Amino acid sequence: MTRKIESQKPWLRDDDTEERNQKARIAYEALLTVTARIPETEEYKNFSREVKEIAKNDYNFDYGQEEVNTFVTAFHEAVLLYSIALNETLAEGYTVSNGSIIIQKMWNRTFEGITGKVTIDENGDRDADYSILDLNPETGVFEVVANYIGTEKQVVDEPGKSFHWAGGRETPPSDNPKCGFDMSKCPKNKGK
Repeated sequence: MTRKIESQKPWLRDDDTEERNQKARIAYEALLTVTARIPETEEYKNFSREVKEIAKNDYNFDYGQEEVNTFVTAFHEAVLLYSIALNETLAEGYTVSNGSIIIQKMWNRTFEGITGKVTIDENGDRDADYSILDLNPETGVFEVVANYIGTEKQVVDEPGKSFHWAGGRETPPSDNPKCGFDMSKCPKNKGK
């Protein structure tokens, strides 16, 4: 399934020439983009639909086909986490102003949010999911080719998709230049 990404063709400018657009498209073939993963849960779909309705009815803003930014759901889940921790704090007889107890109850826990399983580690950081987008050379559209699942600490390929390496490469480029960044890995030419 190809999901709609905010700007599927960032290389395309309606007010530019075809030649310049094609040069930009070729340049974008070397770009991989990492973005927050769009959840596939029913809860997220319903939440997204409701956000779009409220935006249109109350603020005269139309999302059109654009996805609701995942930061909106993150804020919602942050309030959910706070309320869970606050309720536990109060149930144990502490006061609402005891911030250190509330924070302790927020860390190192997992709960179900609208995006699915939400995990907060022992440092208070969320284990977030990300998608890797690559330009499909046939359509010129950025598509999800892999996802990083934060709770599992692993990258999972998107079924039926693959990375398209720039310049016709079959494999990713090396993460280090052959001679190193400072040429220290190549012997000096003694003839010069």
